[in-house]
Amino acid sequence: MNTSTWDNTYIKNTQQPDTASIRSIGRQIPIIYSVTFKKAGIPQISPAAKAALVKYLSFSGVYAINDASLFIDSRKQEEFDWRKNKNAYQRIIHLSDLDDKWDGYNAPQFSKQQVDLSLTLYSNLRSYCIDRNIDFAKIEPFVAPCSDGMILFEWSGKRFPNKQLELYVPISAEHLFEFLKTEGDSEVEGEFNSDELYPILDWLFNFEY
Repeated sequence: MNTSTWDNTYIKNTQQPDTASIRSIGRQIPIIYSVTFKKAGIPQISPAAKAALVKYLSFSGVYAINDASLFIDSRKQEEFDWRKNKNAYQRIIHLSDLDDKWDGYNAPQFSKQQVDLSLTLYSNLRSYCIDRNIDFAKIEPFVAPCSDGMILFEWSGKRFPNKQLELYVPISAEHLFEFLKTEGDSEVEGEFNSDELYPILDWLFNFEY
């Protein structure tokens, strides 16, 4: 996927010599490199999303995570390293750390509702892997904030040389999720709701149901 380098980009008033953006539906996504952020607070996750996450992460005892350890007080956390930490769940909950204009320009702060939507999508991905008997660790997406206010879930690079997929979490529940499928020189984009997620993922993972 084509990338371009930005100069003089600031995150929390700290200059970043290298930032990147991806080409997809006209969006630019600064990749956060060396700056770490003190947690400003994890959003209060809705009871339904919280219960779903605990259910899927603890499925068949594979992920021995209890309720208290999954949603712990942010003040007990260490500083989050956006460059090194690629864990999708951790990156989602730390989106609330980013202040308004976190990219040094006009990027908005992520709302509690939008972070909850991202957690719901993450939970649905876990559910998909269980239903399709797929190891989530092998297909975990890269999660990144977008300057236009949306949140990216991306599958690309060496793990997915033939097909790439980008999913975008909207700013609010009043809007649909968006996708961009790329295969060779062909690109297909559109909107979807959570009930339509499985066919999109089946396309990426070549799963015939």
